[in-house]
Amino acid sequence: MHLEKLLKRIKAESVRRCASLDSLQQLCMCFLSNVPFETTDMFGGSTKVLDLNHIYEIIVEENRGGFCYHQNGLFQWLLKQFGFQVEMLKAYHQKNNQSFGEMSNHMSLMVTVESGERYLTDVGWGGLCFALPLQMKIGLVQSQPNGVYRLGKEHGMIVVEKKRQRYLKIEEDIIRFENEEQRSAVVSNDGGEEEWNIQFRFTEGGCELSDFQEGLDYAQFQNEFMANNMFAVLHNERGRKFFFNNLYYEKEYVNPETIKLKTFKRCTVAEMYEILEREFGLKLQFELKLKKFIQ
Repeated sequence: MHLEKLLKRIKAESVRRCASLDSLQQLCMCFLSNVPFETTDMFGGSTKVLDLNHIYEIIVEENRGGFCYHQNGLFQWLLKQFGFQVEMLKAYHQKNNQSFGEMSNHMSLMVTVESGERYLTDVGWGGLCFALPLQMKIGLVQSQPNGVYRLGKEHGMIVVEKKRQRYLKIEEDIIRFENEEQRSAVVSNDGGEEEWNIQFRFTEGGCELSDFQEGLDYAQFQNEFMANNMFAVLHNERGRKFFFNNLYYEKEYVNPETIKLKTFKRCTVAEMYEILEREFGLKLQFELKLKKFIQ
């Protein structure tokens, strides 16, 4: 594994080599805007594994992305090369019924900067959660380009909450979903009935990469929603772009509490290959096999 190659991959060669908050913030945005959260391998590619050298090979040498375990797994290695103290955390996001399962289904990171302050950090959520690190202060409202967040406590765990955003659509009737489950998967984190919506909760205490094998296996082999819906996501300070099956979106952050849909396109398979390469840097070496298209 080569630090310089990884920094070039995420366009972070100029980031100062120290464990400062400024360096942490820059590295987060460089990673998020260049390494997509993507599940395309589940639709014609190879099974992903939890091995740091393999993850490096996929993301750096093959110019691909991955699940949260791969993105945050490689990112924690990068941060350690800069001198940060990093712990991998087991996290749990809500199911459709708003309950939390007993099995961890997400990895997040706890990062200590040179001042001794701790920050919750995550480059593997897929564009819907915080982009920049959140200071570990319960109840503190923290504004970022893509939203307003706070940390709370619930049932002995720490929860990440996002303030409900105003969602501006283009041509209200242009977007049609096969069912409400698919619709909520795309826009629910930008809206909702509550002023604050829980993103995920987590337990403190460092883990090893191998501790997340169960969650990865479930995502790849047992999660019905993941098996039927492909994702590819990138985001930066201005907005995010993503595929949900054959539907391509570009969204703009008008301000932390307002998000605007700029582009929507229903794509053919040929168009998907072109957009995946042009917008996400993904030149797939396999035939993309979506089990169904949204009509």
